[in-house]
Amino acid sequence: EHPTLRAPTDVKLRMLDVGVCGTDREIAAFQYGTPPAGSEHLVIGHESLGEVVEVGSAVSRVKPGDLVITMVRRPCLHEDCMACRAGRQDFCFTGDFSERGIKGLHGFMTETVVDDARYMHVVPRTLRDVAVLVEPLTIAEKALIQVGQVQQRLPWACGIEPSTQRRFRHRAVVLGAGPVGLLGAMALVAADFDTSVYSREPAPNPKSDLLASIGAHYFSAQETSIERLAEQIGNIDLVYEATGASSIAFQ
Repeated sequence: EHPTLRAPTDVKLRMLDVGVCGTDREIAAFQYGTPPAGSEHLVIGHESLGEVVEVGSAVSRVKPGDLVITMVRRPCLHEDCMACRAGRQDFCFTGDFSERGIKGLHGFMTETVVDDARYMHVVPRTLRDVAVLVEPLTIAEKALIQVGQVQQRLPWACGIEPSTQRRFRHRAVVLGAGPVGLLGAMALVAADFDTSVYSREPAPNPKSDLLASIGAHYFSAQETSIERLAEQIGNIDLVYEATGASSIAFQ
């Protein structure tokens, strides 16, 4: 059964790509995940890329043929949640937000999807092959935005934009070279951080080669201890934890 438009702001998508990550594996193992009210199952898939095939009468920001990424988290309904009312449900105060494919809403692993246009972002066709990675990339991008905002509150504020003139580069260490770690390293390099990635596999390997190609450094936990890593890198300004074991960041 294919979904149909029900509201003037609805958009129908033909799904092109849906990513599968650790979150999906944990949901499939019944570690967590909440189906929509009244449903006995949950359709997974929160990393998505779709093509617009139909739009409602009030939709102007997307059109048929556009490639779009659809946001995962949706605001809670509490009127006193200032974050959700401001469209910043990533900072929801109540925890009653919903997430497609994770909590209270079906995901994108279907042939077609209908959703509200306000949750969709157009991506250029030149990114067709990699656009499904936008959702995990937002983890790194949000972290960098928060870092920039914190820096501006400090007396030694040093902008992280590549165009900013300054006397030195920040140093960042990424813990873990999985997809989130690699995307984080790319975002940090793009923001002009002197970036090192610390992971288990000895170099050379495909990940270390990829990191070298973008100007990042790679260190293997099998060859370099945490203590030795700090000695080799020097002062570390930012630690980006992407192993799923946050305690490592404090060793």
